[in-house]
Amino acid sequence: MDMLRTFSIVALAAAALAAASAASASGLKPFEPLSPEQIAASHKGKPFVLLVWSMDCEFCQQSLDVLAKARAANPGFDIVTITTDPLADAALAGMVKKRLSSIDLMADAWSFGALPPERLRYAIDPRWRGEKPRSYWYDAQGQRVAYSGVITSAVIERMRANP
Repeated sequence: MDMLRTFSIVALAAAALAAASAASASGLKPFEPLSPEQIAASHKGKPFVLLVWSMDCEFCQQSLDVLAKARAANPGFDIVTITTDPLADAALAGMVKKRLSSIDLMADAWSFGALPPERLRYAIDPRWRGEKPRSYWYDAQGQRVAYSGVITSAVIERMRANP
């Protein structure tokens, strides 16, 4: 094995270890290519919304607030969050945890893991080009509808009525 390949493998392993360490410290789960299947399986038979967001996205912040209010009014409304902010950045992971904790959305919170963001976005949806906020509205049978844009009360009503 050549030196560059060995270095690459060691660097990837170190990044994965850093992400796992940040996850345990922050309560965030590392989002990796197989995570969508894990998320869907953990919500099998129940409708839920998956929101993809980031700390630097103003429209994402608005969407988080609207979703948190909707859940407070309807405790059976399951919400999964995935931030595209890298879990390996401990300071950023801390900000994500603080933000989600302040609106009671840490129960099922994920943050991009060690792989390139393009690969992780593709794992979520091959047709998604990276715009945020991006949400996926799952019905009880596991079928989903994608929505790009700010989530409002009207969007929640429409998507929950006709996912």
